[in-house]
Amino acid sequence: MKRSNRPLFALFIAALFACPVNAQDAQKPEAQPQSGSAPAQEADKPKPGPGQEPDAAILNRIFACLAEGLPQDWKKTWFVINEVGRDEASGARKFEANFFFATDVKDAKGKPLTPCGAQRVVEGVGALDAYLPEGQRRWTGATFSFMRDGAFAANYDFTPRKPAPAKPAAKAAAKKADPGKKQK
Repeated sequence: MKRSNRPLFALFIAALFACPVNAQDAQKPEAQPQSGSAPAQEADKPKPGPGQEPDAAILNRIFACLAEGLPQDWKKTWFVINEVGRDEASGARKFEANFFFATDVKDAKGKPLTPCGAQRVVEGVGALDAYLPEGQRRWTGATFSFMRDGAFAANYDFTPRKPAPAKPAAKAAAKKADPGKKQK
């Protein structure tokens, strides 16, 4: 089952245009927040939940990480995350991610992309889970696509992950003949 998040489009547009602005202002020192303003802003922010618009800061961080490795002539970029392990007892999950870009929007194969760090992207996608309905948080794969024109798509795969095949049991060692017994 695939799910597309069209409402995230507007947030991605903001993220796309926020990156160049941040890069231009990199030499300026950041303004220090007035005392008490940051905690107040955090308290005003609604707790993430299903059906709410995802926090634009999460998408900004994901795209900013991808943007670090993109060439000037990119037309689309995407990444594919797959669950590669799960500890049922603790609920911990392990993922691997592959990143790509293309200079032609019709290119489905792309070229490898080196983002700021795969772990930062995986953590960002994990943070978006809070906005998914409870039954959809155990996805086994996800593909996030970003187009230069601002289009954005997130497709989740809910195919149950097949555990690694069990290793065959070792063969029992052959019994050695007892030298004290006579063989017939």
